Amino acid sequence: MTRRPTTPASGPAAGADVSVPTLGRPKLPTEKPYTQKRLWRLAFGLALAVQLIAVYSPQGLVGPGITGLDKVVHVSIFFAPAVALLMMGIRARWALGILAVHAPVSELIQHFFLPHRSGDVFDALADLSGVALGWFAYVVWDRRHP
Repeated sequence: MTRRPTTPASGPAAGADVSVPTLGRPKLPTEKPYTQKRLWRLAFGLALAVQLIAVYSPQGLVGPGITGLDKVVHVSIFFAPAVALLMMGIRARWALGILAVHAPVSELIQHFFLPHRSGDVFDALADLSGVALGWFAYVVWDRRHP
């Protein structure tokens, strides 16, 4: 019986997979992705809480009277949950779809049901811009970190 010589391009030195087969057992998740997913869930929970407070508080959030700051807040409170949901692994059509529906619905609720608030079409557009920017940020990150 003759042995085939191994070349430097094959074998364990070349990075070939020499692990023991799992015999049909699922691979256990490593701690790093699990921890990351938990952190993104926490981030989503915090972002959602801030969003709901900002959108549905009876008086609205009070801040400095800087022109355009309201729109920046609207973009931000829809950007953060969008990114967090996508990073958690939720399908984009569900995550972005729900947030895209919530944007105009929240403005209608403010207009018709919250007496000291008024719905604004431009706020809804800022909300939708935040959803779109969240998706764009996730796509850019995902392509750079395969």
